Amino acid sequence: MSFLSKDRFEAMQTKLAASYNVKTVTEMFNVEVPKAVALINAVQQSIAFLQMVSIINVTDTKGDIVTLHAPTSIAGRTDTTSADKERVAQVVGNKTARTYETVQTNFDIALRYSDVDAWRRFSDYDRRILAMIYRRIGLDQLLIGWYGKSCAKDTNRTTNPLLQDVNFGWLYDLYTNKPENYIKAETGKKLQLGKGGDWNNLDQLAYELLTLIPEENRTGNEMVLVGRRIVAWESGKIFEVHGQTPSEKTKFALLSKTYGGLPATTPACFPDNGVMVTDPANLQIYIQEGSLRRQLIDNPKRDQIEHYQSQNECYRISDLDAAAAVNYEDIEFVSNSTGSSDQGGGSEQGGSTGEQGA
Repeated sequence: MSFLSKDRFEAMQTKLAASYNVKTVTEMFNVEVPKAVALINAVQQSIAFLQMVSIINVTDTKGDIVTLHAPTSIAGRTDTTSADKERVAQVVGNKTARTYETVQTNFDIALRYSDVDAWRRFSDYDRRILAMIYRRIGLDQLLIGWYGKSCAKDTNRTTNPLLQDVNFGWLYDLYTNKPENYIKAETGKKLQLGKGGDWNNLDQLAYELLTLIPEENRTGNEMVLVGRRIVAWESGKIFEVHGQTPSEKTKFALLSKTYGGLPATTPACFPDNGVMVTDPANLQIYIQEGSLRRQLIDNPKRDQIEHYQSQNECYRISDLDAAAAVNYEDIEFVSNSTGSSDQGGGSEQGGSTGEQGA
């Protein structure tokens, strides 16, 4: 297979080498600050929901969780006229220190000659290639955040297609370290959504999750993160009754942007049966400075170009008290008409890669 855009690709390599102030990008090189920050930002900007997540650059492999907002109240008053009294500053943050630990994550991608050659006619050839790479990295970060349950030395994409073994994700952090805010079904049972079930509708479920977050820990920016299958189920109930009434369909389109009094969204890669309530900024990705490495090569033996990138990462929830979720694997739907249940693939199949307002 011929590489029709080889000249364009080599020009791209030369341009990148000059940008990073290295002799060549065909050999692995360290991306120095501020170029590393710019690269991390480019990945974050490629996905709408990822822009709401807190990306934190840290210098050490291990350290204390960074608190980005004051999760407790600080207002008060002290009668300082008394000799034995003085004002005391309120310490914010969790009483029990929590830590992060970054581990190397490889984001390596191969693009066939035929794919990159399709863009040779465009003046922004290199931008299109890099945009594809950055978006895939961003989507993978969200997959890890939602589905990550372990941190294997040798990951297996076949047995863990949703990157469950790459790193510990946000939902796992909540389940492990704040189980009272993570609703699971009893052994051998399911959590039923629908009339007569655990929750009659999504509004009830979303509001119950909100009540698990103490008022003093709320930022006012909480959102309902909801999976596509649950949104489809919820809308299906309305359309079954009002599907032929245009005015009612329009009203539902507006109402479905909020659940339990909170704005709602379906993040990229979020579990189809998942529901979580939190301020998206409460979700954190730690990236160690100096750990970002990169390489871009032409591999004619495989008729493809290859981009290698690695960085040390960790996924944490900043304030566990300010997040609540339901175990997406336990959800099943109750039919309003028959009273029967539909588990609907509540296991880890098919986290959607699109994202929209719910």
